[in-house]
Amino acid sequence: MPASIKRIPLVKYADPQLNDMTPQIPGRAYTLVLWGLLFALCMGVCVYYSMTKPIVITSANVSDEGLFDLSEAIPLALSDNSPEGFVIFTVPAGVQASDIVTENLYNERKFLIHINTDSDSYFGSVTGSGVTVDAGRINGDSNLVKGVSVVYDKTGALLIFDMERVSEYSLTMDENVVTMEAVDPRSLYNYVVVLDPGEKSEAAGVCADVADRCAQLLYQEGVRVYLTDTSLESEEAVTPAELMEETGADIYIGLDVAHDGPAYHGIRTYYDPLYYIPGFGSIELSQSCLNNTAIAVSNRALGISEAPQGNVLYDINAPATLLIVGNSDNPDEYALLTEDSYREKLANGIYEAVKEAAGLMGDV
Repeated sequence: MPASIKRIPLVKYADPQLNDMTPQIPGRAYTLVLWGLLFALCMGVCVYYSMTKPIVITSANVSDEGLFDLSEAIPLALSDNSPEGFVIFTVPAGVQASDIVTENLYNERKFLIHINTDSDSYFGSVTGSGVTVDAGRINGDSNLVKGVSVVYDKTGALLIFDMERVSEYSLTMDENVVTMEAVDPRSLYNYVVVLDPGEKSEAAGVCADVADRCAQLLYQEGVRVYLTDTSLESEEAVTPAELMEETGADIYIGLDVAHDGPAYHGIRTYYDPLYYIPGFGSIELSQSCLNNTAIAVSNRALGISEAPQGNVLYDINAPATLLIVGNSDNPDEYALLTEDSYREKLANGIYEAVKEAAGLMGDV
């Protein structure tokens, strides 16, 4: 027998119950068998759990699902017999979690749920004589939801929830029952920021574009960013101060461009002199935004100043600043503000300022 080959002897032990000699697996092989059985058991548990646990429904843009005629929305009643902070409803048979998408229109305090279904009357309908028939399938906390309606089209049903306040929402599905839970943003994210781009038409939309680019960068860091929408004309549209309060955001950064005549260019910031906290307040945030954006775009830093009376900064009870990203009256600077590469640099500057603020405040 070659020296490199070694036989493993079969060990036997006496079994008093069988009064027989039964082969025993050697120690190492026995361990492998145990690990194999344990792995098989874990896999079985995982498969069972994956088949029985509630399925988490992810968010998407409901607007991509089709165009709905909101004038045909059918008002529904909300049975107030669910736990506090929850909405519970059923969906038609055959609907899977992949057939449901959601969108949080927080600037309007609305939450949309689109359900891909052939049914055009499951939640409610209108008779030929114009009488609304509510199927009574939605239960919810009336302190959370002001009202709910449904509108149908060829792509399915769209549930429109009018909420009492801005929140995050988690949806799970167990068989045909969907549970929607309102969640405080601060319990989901270590840091929350409100970016207010002001008028979108200004400087070819520079402020909105920069804010959106910055939000994408911060999302990758796990920072929740809420973008204001000043184009909304509804009286119920959320103001920047309300968005700050209802989300519990850590800081507010407003973006705007100046009209200082063609002779001036550069970046400057404003702060609320009445708001102060030791360590990191509005002054420190203003200085950080000024330094980081000026360095990012290699532009002039014109300094920080007290905000003029009546500015939104005075309504915010948190570190807040207004960042003037340039002077649109200066032809050269306006040209820069319309360039994608320049906007990307501005976004990176704000991104660095937010990271600096988060680090100084001890949250990130």
